[in-house]
Amino acid sequence: MKEHKAIIIGIDSLEPLFVKQLINSDDSKGFSYFYEAGTVLPMRSTFPPDTVLAWPTIYTGLIPQRFRLKPELESIFDLRIASLNIRTELRGKTFWDIASTYDKKVCIINPLFAYPPWQVNGIMVSGPSFGLRGPTLSIPLRDYVKKYRLGTYGRTPLLLHEYKEVFKEAQKQLLDVFNLTTNLLKEDNYDLVFTADYTLDRIQHFFWRFSDKGDPDNPKLFNLYDDYIKEYYRLLDRLIKYFIEKYEDEYIIIVLGDHGHARRPTKLLSVEKILNPKLRQFNLHHALRDLMYLIAYYSRIDVYMYKIIRYMQLRGILGRLTLKNNKNKQKFTKTDTAETLKHFGLKEYIGIKINTLNPETRKVLKRVITEVLRRLGIVDFIVEPKEFYGVEDVMYDADLYIKLRNFGNFPERSSFLIIPNFTRHIISGGHSLHTLFMVYSKGKISFRNKEIRVQDVAPTVLTLLGLEYVLGKNLDGVSLASVIR
Repeated sequence: MKEHKAIIIGIDSLEPLFVKQLINSDDSKGFSYFYEAGTVLPMRSTFPPDTVLAWPTIYTGLIPQRFRLKPELESIFDLRIASLNIRTELRGKTFWDIASTYDKKVCIINPLFAYPPWQVNGIMVSGPSFGLRGPTLSIPLRDYVKKYRLGTYGRTPLLLHEYKEVFKEAQKQLLDVFNLTTNLLKEDNYDLVFTADYTLDRIQHFFWRFSDKGDPDNPKLFNLYDDYIKEYYRLLDRLIKYFIEKYEDEYIIIVLGDHGHARRPTKLLSVEKILNPKLRQFNLHHALRDLMYLIAYYSRIDVYMYKIIRYMQLRGILGRLTLKNNKNKQKFTKTDTAETLKHFGLKEYIGIKINTLNPETRKVLKRVITEVLRRLGIVDFIVEPKEFYGVEDVMYDADLYIKLRNFGNFPERSSFLIIPNFTRHIISGGHSLHTLFMVYSKGKISFRNKEIRVQDVAPTVLTLLGLEYVLGKNLDGVSLASVIR
């Protein structure tokens, strides 16, 4: 099989809906290459669809449970520790490390959880992310990379005028990533280039309500930012066009996301109150706390309180309080039927843990929970983790994965069954399960499936590089590519 060279462009939170809108309106000059003469596959993310879970899976072909990963943490101290731990776990297992081992020359730019960078056969450049601090670094050393600000960073817009500043900041970081990639490609020839940007995710989180006409927080009058997400996709489209037209004779071009994006649920449902009847009893402490949430939501105090919470987070105060609170938190008793896992957050993607070791009881409870939630009409799907990932030889933290319909889950013990989603005044966009995997090549490449999973990316990339013979049974994904010529 002929060996190919590849440029992979990773775009965090690449949403198929906006890409398709560009294509249908004939505005696209970059994404259109994939639709007209390439391959476009829907790609399914992790459960829940989350940056912290998806990118390590894309890099390695291993599902998050192999690394004991959990969705994004709130404590900045926990984030820093997690970033360094994930780095240790990733090193030597990524597709670029494997390619390096087999004498492929690689250029790796801005991967998550890879700070500081490590030695590869070529060059690796990374910036700090998820709580880490420091300048952009490279191995081998290139002093000029410090002028490019990589990693994950950015302000949170709280007042209306701050949105434009956040947009400009994100644009600058996006251009830094692509400009650095262009300059490095001028210096040397590589077999594999990976470059990624994470600013689109932030833009869609903050600007979603301005673009989504059906969003309850969409400004009906004087909408100053209604076109900003689309404008960001147009910028990405122009950058992708440049890379395709400049490098199509030499490289296969791949563009992929880690998850999609959608409207964040407007309401939170206490699934635990449905599953555990005894939690429906009135609790004054829970009622007062939930009333405070409602007051903050309807008075918009939450927007200003976010500054205080962010200050506490960055200085570790919030993390220490969280740890202290967790130590004193009431545990679920053995009489509780099931619990929703709190580290899944206020998302529509929830994990349920069944609190019994008896196999027959567990089987019955899974069936009853499934029947009850489906009868209520509040779920899009319910699946066991081993069925979702197609992997059985790992320990899953949940017994059931559930995608709620039109609700996020409120994982704390609540006095109300349903409350407004009090996070939406700040973050109106949320993650969705499907993104895109797009390939453009002058050679013929076919794919055996009509959908790809995030764990299939690494083995597929290695196949395109002519390294399919190194793929063993230790990966959770499979290669879907057949290079015909």
